[in-house]
Amino acid sequence: MQTAAQTVILGSPAVLGAEDGPFSLPLSDGTSVVCERVVRRVPGARLVCSGRWQGRAIYAKIFIGPRAERHAARDRRGVRWLQERGIDTPALLYEAQLPDGAGWVLLFEAIEDSCNAEEYLASLAGDAQARLRLMETLVRVVARHHQAGVRQTDLYLKNFLIQGERVYTLDGDGIRAGRGPLGPRRSLRNLALLLSKFDVEEDVHLPQLLQVYAEVRGWQTDARMLRRLEEAVWRHRYQVAQEYAMRKVLRTCTDVRVEKRWDRFLAVARAHDGPELRALLDRPDDWLERPACRRLKTGNTCTIGVVTAGARRIVIKRYNVKGFWHGLKIALRRSRAVRSWCNAHLLRMYGIATARPLAVLERRFGPLRRQAYFFAEWVDGPAVDELFADASVADEVRREVAERLAKLLHKLYLLGIEHGDLKADNLKIVDRGAWLLDLDALRQYRHARSGRYRRRHARDLRRFLQNWQDAPPVRALLESALRRVYGPDPVLRRAGLSIIEEKVSTT
Repeated sequence: MQTAAQTVILGSPAVLGAEDGPFSLPLSDGTSVVCERVVRRVPGARLVCSGRWQGRAIYAKIFIGPRAERHAARDRRGVRWLQERGIDTPALLYEAQLPDGAGWVLLFEAIEDSCNAEEYLASLAGDAQARLRLMETLVRVVARHHQAGVRQTDLYLKNFLIQGERVYTLDGDGIRAGRGPLGPRRSLRNLALLLSKFDVEEDVHLPQLLQVYAEVRGWQTDARMLRRLEEAVWRHRYQVAQEYAMRKVLRTCTDVRVEKRWDRFLAVARAHDGPELRALLDRPDDWLERPACRRLKTGNTCTIGVVTAGARRIVIKRYNVKGFWHGLKIALRRSRAVRSWCNAHLLRMYGIATARPLAVLERRFGPLRRQAYFFAEWVDGPAVDELFADASVADEVRREVAERLAKLLHKLYLLGIEHGDLKADNLKIVDRGAWLLDLDALRQYRHARSGRYRRRHARDLRRFLQNWQDAPPVRALLESALRRVYGPDPVLRRAGLSIIEEKVSTT
């Protein structure tokens, strides 16, 4: 049964707060828009929802706060620029200040039978050719933008709408327009912003994608242009990931709710916040001491336990204060719990499987940190050494798991990420896929091809293979998978493995 829409004013909790159910918003012309589903909420700034207005499907952008009028005007202006230059974008149907004067609203037509490029790309998982075709399509769209003098500063895949063979450009707020086509330097920087949103493993297509772009612009490409594009793609990808995972998830945002008091710091994933999790967050030590808690580790450094809260199994990792001097040492540093929280978001942003982060809690005395806790969903699967030790596991499964592990390590390598402790317990296998755990020592290097990072990655590989020093057949299987995935990369030799040399034709 459908819930009736509640009529609200802009400042009510239905608009600004946690309610995602249907609500009706009165407009200045006497009509009202029914918001059926909240698509995005930027606290204190903007709400985007799908709904209906005068019998037709629409998307509503509701701007609030002191800069509402400015942001609405910028969005409206960007849409006009797209339309003037012949770029497909949903029609703007209505724009006005809301009756209570607390904000502005823009209503756009809903494009039927469409999905955004991020959703579409996700549906193509495993189809490398289809993914490449989508990348080429979006590159052509951006090339036409640039040729028309348009630059999209917020180049996320969600800002493109796919309807069959047609691509719509969304979000006028991020559109900037000039008097003529963009020059090479600005064009490549903006193109790199788009390409940085794809998986790092697809960077092998950059030469081909640059050629696709150049054909639309009528350019000739060279090695220098490709090198500049590759460097810009890496820089954008690194900066966006660091901004989100190392800073944004530590303040209130769309994905996270943060609470700060003089005696504690708390960050909770909005999507998983609820009474059961809150009960756990209020008294984590009590939950760790309950008989039903399954203790995984009890030590001076940390205590780890698995508890059941509602229908969810949750891992609590408490980082202990070992004594006065240890407490003094950690008092002003970012805690290991916060590092785990940030690194979990970093990996998930890159599409690397890890335990879902639910919350992080620091006990504080003013600016001084004390005990810290990291809460994550339990990953139900065997550790990788348990799987390989199980004689009932078929050889085909063993080979597939070895390949998945090698691809995981190679992706970390491409991203410049060092784990720091690749013991078998920190790798679990779920549906033959590899999940990476224990992230408090993980870090991403600014320069993924530096000699320092290569040495660190080689050390990770050596630690990984050390798990099977007493199981030569398993080690041989994993070494073979690493050689296939890494090819002739010299980092394998640094890790103590012989590599497959590329054969160079002399004909």
